[in-house]
Amino acid sequence: MDVFLFVFATVAVALAAKTLRSYFVYRAQLREFEINHQKTTGLNHAYQKELDTLRSRVEVLEKIVSSKGYIIDEEIQSLRSI
Repeated sequence: MDVFLFVFATVAVALAAKTLRSYFVYRAQLREFEINHQKTTGLNHAYQKELDTLRSRVEVLEKIVSSKGYIIDEEIQSLRSI
């Protein structure tokens, strides 16, 4: 009976150690994921802000190019080059 108890206790300790190790590895991976997620979220906000800025600049350029004054200036320039 003592041998059985010794084997049982050894197996129980080994399984408990393996379970605790797995848990701590999981927690470390979760912490790393959370840190990466925060960095990515911050980058996404920065990229979105840059995208909004570029869109507004393109709108301004489209207004300039599609305005009658710009078209007339282009026609004058093309006539000067003839």
